[in-house]
Amino acid sequence: MNGKKIVLSLFVVIYASAVTAFDANYDESKVPEYTLPDPLVMLNGDVVTDAKTWINTRRPEILQLFEEHVYGKTPTEAFKMRSEVTSVDENALDGKAIRKEVALIVSTQQGELQMNLLLYLPKGTEEAVPVFVGLNFYGNH
Repeated sequence: MNGKKIVLSLFVVIYASAVTAFDANYDESKVPEYTLPDPLVMLNGDVVTDAKTWINTRRPEILQLFEEHVYGKTPTEAFKMRSEVTSVDENALDGKAIRKEVALIVSTQQGELQMNLLLYLPKGTEEAVPVFVGLNFYGNH
C-alpha cells in the first residue's frame, strides 16, 4: 500500500470519528461480558493448524474484518494530496525540538478534506528520525 493510500485511509478514519459523538464509559461495571474470539479459529469454525492456512485463509479473514468494522476500505478513486506547513516553532521544548503543524489536504472530485498533523522533530538532526502518529480528535492544543 503506498503512502498516499495510507494517509487517505487514516484521514477517512479520523474524519468519520470526529463527526461521531463519543460518550466514554468510565465505569467498568457497565461493560457487558465479552470473550474475544480465538484468532486461530476461522470463520467457518475450523482451527488453524499450519502456516499455510494462516497465510491463505485466516489472515485474510482478519484483515477483512478490520476493513469492515474498524478502518474501512481503501479508496479506489483517484485523489490528489498536498501538504502545507501552517506553523513552525524552532525552539519548542526548551530549544530541544522543532514543532511543526502541517495540514494534509486530500482532493477528490467530491471536494477537499483536511487533516492536521502536529510534529515534534529533534533539533540539530539531519538524518531521518522515527515518529509516532497518534489520533487526536480535539485539536493540537
